[in-house]
Amino acid sequence: MDPNLKIVLDSIKGSVEAYGPKIAAIQTQVDAIDVSLTTRHVSDFGSEDLLQKALDESDELKRVVSNGKGRAVIRLGDLNQIPMQRKVLTSVGMTGTPGVIQPQLVGGIVPIAQRRLFLRDLLFRNNKTTTNQVYFIKEATFVNAASPQAGEDALKAETTNTYTTVNLPVQTVSHWLAMSRQVLDDAPALADFIKSKLLYGLRYREELQILAGDSTGNNLTGLLTEAAVFNTALLTGSSWTRLDILRRALEQVELADETPAGFFVLNPSDVANIELIKSTLGEYIVGSPGGTATALTLWGKPVISTTAMVAGTFLAGSSESAELIDRMDATVELSFEDRDNFVRNAVTVLCEERTVLCTYRPNAFVTGSLTSSPA
Repeated sequence: MDPNLKIVLDSIKGSVEAYGPKIAAIQTQVDAIDVSLTTRHVSDFGSEDLLQKALDESDELKRVVSNGKGRAVIRLGDLNQIPMQRKVLTSVGMTGTPGVIQPQLVGGIVPIAQRRLFLRDLLFRNNKTTTNQVYFIKEATFVNAASPQAGEDALKAETTNTYTTVNLPVQTVSHWLAMSRQVLDDAPALADFIKSKLLYGLRYREELQILAGDSTGNNLTGLLTEAAVFNTALLTGSSWTRLDILRRALEQVELADETPAGFFVLNPSDVANIELIKSTLGEYIVGSPGGTATALTLWGKPVISTTAMVAGTFLAGSSESAELIDRMDATVELSFEDRDNFVRNAVTVLCEERTVLCTYRPNAFVTGSLTSSPA
């Protein structure tokens, strides 16, 4: 035999023999674990011990035993995929800390109560912008001098009108939160929930701005800010109800020759008060408690019930007379490089949009009180 080959074989043999005691020690530890598990539990894991099964099937353990070095990670596998019977040793406490029996997650994450959002979908939306400001030209006056001509050689009447330009800045609505990278990696459902909550929070603030933004600072100019004030002189006599006020508001829009109002926005308490109005015979005027559940309409106009509207106040308006123009659609962005995120293993989640509300015809919107007496 080649002397060099013999030297190599003798070296390999020596290495294998040297690791013999280590392999025996590992087997001793496995046997000890086996005995410990058998002693600790009244009933075993079933027809086959899970740990022993994992040890037998572990390629990493076989590699370590074969090479005599390295590191092995033993995985027991997904217990939902391996049938197992076990007696109840402890239960989940009131704090939710799991015991031996692992709890099962049912359903998704239950959010806190959320307001239904309507106004974005209610308004006319046809345009987008690529700038940080929009403007529109608005007719200010129109003096109509049209009349029969006085004679063949007489001067014809001149009609005049004037215009104004309305400039509105695009505003940014945004917010963010931080979460651990482990949540993003290990709990994708929770990560998705967080992102959806950020989007909801953005739309929630947007709806408040659409309705009541006061145009100061970085606020939008909301519909209530632009709307005409209800003319209480339209309420005649001393006997009137909330229904009378809402119908007179529709009349006010029509008297101004504006596009007829197409919806009402009310607080849920005011909706309830309207639905509980009764005739002198005790019959409900609006709908029937025993009728089919349908969305409330008044004079064919849908009623939007939302807590975004202050109780006792109403808005009647036209969807065609105002427009929400987006510069940037609502987006959710994630960054691992914000401030010290890298060293903290954190991620910043940002949600933002850029938009502007253009109320083209303010007199097509009327707002007022449902409880004040006529002037």
